Amino acid sequence: MDGKIIDSELIRTGLAELQRHGFSEAGIGYGAQEIVSTSVVTIGHHSRFDDILKDGEWVDTSFRKDFPAALLDYWLMEVREELYVPGKGAWKTFRIFLYPSKPGRLEVFDREILTKGLFGDPADPVTPASGEILKWDLIAFPRTVDNIPDWMWTVFRAEDIIPPFYNPAAKTVIWDNKRLPVTDKGTDITLKPTIIDPSKEPGFWTNLSKKILGK
Repeated sequence: MDGKIIDSELIRTGLAELQRHGFSEAGIGYGAQEIVSTSVVTIGHHSRFDDILKDGEWVDTSFRKDFPAALLDYWLMEVREELYVPGKGAWKTFRIFLYPSKPGRLEVFDREILTKGLFGDPADPVTPASGEILKWDLIAFPRTVDNIPDWMWTVFRAEDIIPPFYNPAAKTVIWDNKRLPVTDKGTDITLKPTIIDPSKEPGFWTNLSKKILGK
């Protein structure tokens, strides 16, 4: 799940709205030839950097005009829900390419791109999501144990956190001896979770400890 171009009606509609606003007089790309917007999105954590190509030069727009939250931030949340695959997870980074007179595109990544825009210095990274933030993101968009990537495991082990995980047989997410049902759009975290007893489900827990401990 890395560097993949995604297309759907929701995505095409959103890109068209971003194009209209971005190149308008009120937009960050007025008079520009291209806008590239990179967003890292998890539950409770969102960072974004925009680059524009104007008169042959790339410019960082961090301190200039911005996209309305409804057009970009809230739309990306909808896109995450639409693209979520139970057990496989939701994308972490979204890179949007916009042009004045042709359709844009959306590229997605299953990792956090932590540079500040296209030309950000890797030595000056964006702050990554903490283990607690990743935990809540996996509650909302759970993965099976085997689909939790190594970079997440590194964060969880460093912070001594046991991550939530998806039980495909029961179509639920499990964490801290709690359980919630999972749909094609993720978990409704406003519901009250069911308290479970792991000792009553020994078969499911057989190989879990090895993965959690990194053995």
